[in-house]
Amino acid sequence: MMWYSLRIASFLVLFVSLPCILALYDRNGPVILITEKNFREEILLTEQVVLLEFFAPWCGHCKNLAPEYKKAAENLKGLVKVAAIDCDDQSNRNVCSTYEVQGFPTIKLFPSQAVPDKKNSSTFLKKPKDYNGARTAKAIVDFALSEIPSFVQPISNKNPTKKSLTIEEFLSKDNKTISKVILFTNKERTTYLYKALSVEFHNRLLLGEVRQQESRIIEKFNIKKFPTLFAINKQTDEITEFTEKYNHENLVKFLNKFALPKKSSYAKEPEPEIEIEPYNPEIIDANSQTTLDKECLSKQTGLCIFTFLPLETEFEESIKEHESNIKILKMVKDKLHKELGNSIYLRFFWFNSLENGSKKLIKDFKLADVFPALMILNPNRKVYRPYLGPFDEEGIENFLKGVVKGKGKSFEYSFNVTLNDDDEKKKHTRDEL
Repeated sequence: MMWYSLRIASFLVLFVSLPCILALYDRNGPVILITEKNFREEILLTEQVVLLEFFAPWCGHCKNLAPEYKKAAENLKGLVKVAAIDCDDQSNRNVCSTYEVQGFPTIKLFPSQAVPDKKNSSTFLKKPKDYNGARTAKAIVDFALSEIPSFVQPISNKNPTKKSLTIEEFLSKDNKTISKVILFTNKERTTYLYKALSVEFHNRLLLGEVRQQESRIIEKFNIKKFPTLFAINKQTDEITEFTEKYNHENLVKFLNKFALPKKSSYAKEPEPEIEIEPYNPEIIDANSQTTLDKECLSKQTGLCIFTFLPLETEFEESIKEHESNIKILKMVKDKLHKELGNSIYLRFFWFNSLENGSKKLIKDFKLADVFPALMILNPNRKVYRPYLGPFDEEGIENFLKGVVKGKGKSFEYSFNVTLNDDDEKKKHTRDEL
């Protein structure tokens, strides 16, 4: 009876702890968990620089990255927001699709400032940058720190530059409208912490910096040690010195006493909306440029799988072989849909390799003249990758999973993907009686 109870208890422990095993990041850990519900507030509306990892719990590379990513988050605390979103969760698929996530893990850096949309100058957007460096904590930290902008105002009477202000100019700038903060430092360069604070309090405080060499300014304010930081009240000009330990938490608490209230700079920015496509189990016959444009090239997200199959409809053997190949593709498509859902759109197409339009594509992409042939295309990034393995369910499935997980090398292309079917029809029409 006791052995039975122990087995039940063990099962319950395993069952209860299973979500913790599957989850790569703890809700109370250094990595902020992002969902579709908090994405706007945590990523788009913040002034902070944000690193966002798009991951799937089943992804081996994601599991390997997790310890390094957590370590990076701990090192970047207070400097850069480090976050992650589970693209395997169906409720997050809009976000993952909107930002064209094609493989896992994908890390994107969202900048501090939004920029005007080229299509609509009244709309401001944050345009993320892909991280393509090593998957180590140090490399990730170095990359993130290098992307922190600085809104710190250099103050110099001794060695003025185009960017610097004299102490008199700084004190009179935006007088009575915004409080000022001055850091007296013996460091040659602005620290990452002070840069990060200038981002966090951008347009809410005016942060200045005076270096040790500025003896006249140092003497004027009776500075005895470095660093020394104080705030100047915008209304009373009263100086308040910071006396706590210099860390992000203490400094933010101090600066908030003098800062203007936060404003949602991008509150009117429309949420990106991506229509969820219903699952289509069929393999699309790409027999025209119109079909190719509509079903693949014009799509904002997703990957296109091009399959080149030789079909001679006058021969029964060719028809049977074609049906067998289509069946393989359908089985692969169904398996991947069940495993990945709509977190990544995989659109399957077949082309008759005997037709002129298909021959043009095969030549353009420099594919081997051996059929069946298969390649995967990302029309938004203008990259592709040919499949070189056997045309069977296991081989194709493993190839496509590898692409989704970011394995292997892709090739860039700069030409327009066209069948030129219209040109061919026109040419034949001229020759007809």
